[in-house]
Amino acid sequence: MISYKEFTRRFGASLFDAEFQAFLTNTFSDLTEYNILESDYITSNETGLEIGFTNNDAEYDEDDKVIFRKGNPIFSHFVAYPKSAKLIGEFPFETTFTDTRDKIIAKAGNPTRTNEGFADFLDRKYLVDNYKVDDIVISFDYNAEDETINFIQMRENNLTEHLKL
Repeated sequence: MISYKEFTRRFGASLFDAEFQAFLTNTFSDLTEYNILESDYITSNETGLEIGFTNNDAEYDEDDKVIFRKGNPIFSHFVAYPKSAKLIGEFPFETTFTDTRDKIIAKAGNPTRTNEGFADFLDRKYLVDNYKVDDIVISFDYNAEDETINFIQMRENNLTEHLKL
């Protein structure tokens, strides 16, 4: 098992860096290929983890599905789903996927920011609590009805300006 800190300490690593590639190869057996036209994530269905990248150097045309320059994908965020508890043995604030929002707030304190509302494109309510710890943002995305965890995202605080806490 790996701590979430093992992942966050690798933020800033290039996808093409040999050490980061070795970490990925030694940790996962089923990662998808990185393809910026499809997503900024590579995923592991086996472990329930999505590993996200920021790639400001890439040049591509989404409509025509053409990559002009692949750029340099930099590891900057990841999403853990309940299945990932088999790989990640320690989550922030000693939370588990069985915790409800009330229990997380009891463990972590009041969130730095809460986002809630209705997403028309998903046709459902959303509820997300964000915590800032050092330069890492930890987001708990809840089922808005029963306030159980859907997923936990961790990202560098400087990932994108509109997400900065």
